[in-house]
Amino acid sequence: SGREREQRADHMVAKKIFIAGGGPVGLAAALELTRRNIPVRIVDPDAAVSPQSRALAVNSRTLDLMEASGTTEMLLAAGNRVNRVIIRKPGKTLASIDLRQIRHRFNFLLVLAQSGTEEILASRLKQVGVKLERNLALDSFTEGKSIALALSDGSIDNATCLIGADGAHSPVRKSLGLNFDGETDSGTFGLADVELDDWPFAFDSMVLTVMDKHLAPFIPMANGMGRFITTCPDCLNGLPGDAKVKRVLWESDFSISYRQVQRYQKDNVFLAGDAAHIHSPVGGRGMNLGIEDACWLAWLIEQDRQEEYTSLRHPVGASVLKYTGRFTAFARARGPLQDFFLGCALPVLIGIPNIRNRVFSMLTALDTPPPAWR
Repeated sequence: SGREREQRADHMVAKKIFIAGGGPVGLAAALELTRRNIPVRIVDPDAAVSPQSRALAVNSRTLDLMEASGTTEMLLAAGNRVNRVIIRKPGKTLASIDLRQIRHRFNFLLVLAQSGTEEILASRLKQVGVKLERNLALDSFTEGKSIALALSDGSIDNATCLIGADGAHSPVRKSLGLNFDGETDSGTFGLADVELDDWPFAFDSMVLTVMDKHLAPFIPMANGMGRFITTCPDCLNGLPGDAKVKRVLWESDFSISYRQVQRYQKDNVFLAGDAAHIHSPVGGRGMNLGIEDACWLAWLIEQDRQEEYTSLRHPVGASVLKYTGRFTAFARARGPLQDFFLGCALPVLIGIPNIRNRVFSMLTALDTPPPAWR
């Protein structure tokens, strides 16, 4: 009835959500809460989006989740669609996986620098009347039925819920005293964003090259450019011979940690994304997993079921940590077993529909629970 709708609208306005962190996860939470008529305020201490993007993939689950907020079409227009994954040794193709066989309308992997994803989400959020406040940090907060918030500009605010989407070194998590249990991988990896003079593959194909002592995947970001990642440091010295680099846009070595909080929440303070879990970039799941957290949390807050957040999201995060860890360990452990699997077993296994569909579901994140609000 009209009266019930009015009461529900008043109930939503009575809530006020404060989001610490203006990356993809915080922005996704703000968009989902706003479209549910729940007032939000979102702040970030940085002056601008970082041009150095760790995350590249926007997977099918994220495209599903962000469609209702009007963001998916903007992401599709900006990103590069990867239709195929090729696994090869120099001069020999070992396996080719056609993602267009996925039984889903988003049957591809969208490649878009995290900076581009952030700009699109922030732009869409501004269109619906909420501005990301930059150069502003949450300094401290006092827990309670109403959360008192002290900001870096000296001002005070309050909220009914606080969402910490403030990254792996989350001040919100540290203030809650929650342990970030896990370990750091002993290996060092390399990445390089490059423009290429010559490359023997179409730029709608992700190419994993099996080198003698390491792996060197290539993720195409646009025609003529993309990112190489190597399972060894100093990426540029570990590229396949047929990669003719024209210009290096960014190069970095990095390590991988596997960590997860046991509780994603304490009273009416919540953690999402890297603040709650970090893991290997294998499969491009990190940013997308955080966006899933944000969308589920927004729905739970609307339903007054936010106490279920940890029980619903912690197992999903734990599963992603587990399998990305296994894949990364396999990728680093070069030897006869890995050569046999990649050269002989994998081409056969990919031909088996059930196994191929399992690979598809992991690549696209369609192995995680579909949204309950559909």
